[in-house]
Amino acid sequence: MDLASRLRSIVRESKRPGSTSAGTDPSPSTGLRELTYVPDDGVYEAPLDPERTGEILGGRSIRTRFGGCLVIDRRYEADRRHGSMPIGDCEPDGAGLALLDPTLAAPDRPRTVFIDLETTGISGGAGTVAFLVGCGYFDLGAFQVRQFLLTSYAAERALLGAVAEFFEHADLIVSYNGKTFDVPVMETRWSFHRMEMPLEGVPHFDMLHPARRLWSGRAGTDSGDGGCRLTTLERVLFDVERVGDVPGFEIPSRYFRFLRTGDPRPLEPVLEHNRLDLVSLAAVTARAVRLAQQGAGACRDAREALALGRVYERTERFDAAEACYRRASGARPLEVRGEALYRLGLRLRRARRYQDAAECWRALLELTEPMAARRSPAMGSLRHFAVEALAIHHEHRDRDLPAARELAMFALEEMQGCGSRAEGIRHRLARLERKIASPRRSAGTADSGAPLFS
Repeated sequence: MDLASRLRSIVRESKRPGSTSAGTDPSPSTGLRELTYVPDDGVYEAPLDPERTGEILGGRSIRTRFGGCLVIDRRYEADRRHGSMPIGDCEPDGAGLALLDPTLAAPDRPRTVFIDLETTGISGGAGTVAFLVGCGYFDLGAFQVRQFLLTSYAAERALLGAVAEFFEHADLIVSYNGKTFDVPVMETRWSFHRMEMPLEGVPHFDMLHPARRLWSGRAGTDSGDGGCRLTTLERVLFDVERVGDVPGFEIPSRYFRFLRTGDPRPLEPVLEHNRLDLVSLAAVTARAVRLAQQGAGACRDAREALALGRVYERTERFDAAEACYRRASGARPLEVRGEALYRLGLRLRRARRYQDAAECWRALLELTEPMAARRSPAMGSLRHFAVEALAIHHEHRDRDLPAARELAMFALEEMQGCGSRAEGIRHRLARLERKIASPRRSAGTADSGAPLFS
């Protein structure tokens, strides 16, 4: 029988009366069993003593309807510090999360659960197993962490059942890249064991995306992720330095070693790594919420103010965005100041404050003098935009056609070799020449008479 025929036969058997269903034990009369992993004794997994494992790791065994599950509890009191951040200040305001994600539908004071997994791989799919499910929540100002540890593949259903019971009391879950990885992995495992999906319908806030908007690039991009790994953010934002932390790539091998030898000691650094990730996730989330609530005054520097302004624009809080851009427009780094002036000018123009917008374009021209523009392609692009924007302003708002013509000629001179953009400037210049030469030109048209550029 080929593989397709065997699969069709399994499906037909599962649909017959008396066949195995989710949450029930297999019937001996049918000869079928649940699609769970059955270890080969003495080959892949060593005989384990759950009580000894719990004693070494500081955990305890809890009973579920599917068997025993090992849990490890740790509590971080409110007066304890995570770097420069007190644990008591790491609790984010539930209502404030909506300022970062307007699509989030959660209660004003939700029962929030932070989640982070350690798995046997990062490729996803049915072969990836979450052997450690870390969950954190705030209790009377303290941060409580509960970790569910898979002591053998055969105990996975018990772990999944215990995690499902834990999430019954959650109104909101917060993760870091959880929408892409953590939650799909858990749903795959629940589906594999024909169990209900406890996270279905629970609002989910993924902190990775606001973190990228607020802090991407602050610590360099050597890792290829824009400096937005949790370990990077905790160091940059809270001065956290982990000592003896286990590298992420080493975590699966430590778990496999535990399964082969039965020695749980290699898992101690993995458990601590997971706990620190949960605390950092809460701290980073609280920091982002506080920024969104307090505005430009809460920003540590101009770069953060610029990023927060972009976040405000996404959520249509335009006055707050303008305040952030104004603070960032005084930055020392030219790239930050240039982008701030550019975005402030666009914001003012959309608000029909044309004269204020023109002041931004002029400031941008002074900032992006030719030498700086040649050193940075981004600054060069901003310079070209400012010249065109000023030309449009003088032509259509001030009705100062000679000034607009001079700006167009200046733009054409700087854009030699820019292809289509230079061609557009030529069309603008030709139109201005026709307007100036037209006998119907209004007698009240402004003519400054003074050159804009020396």
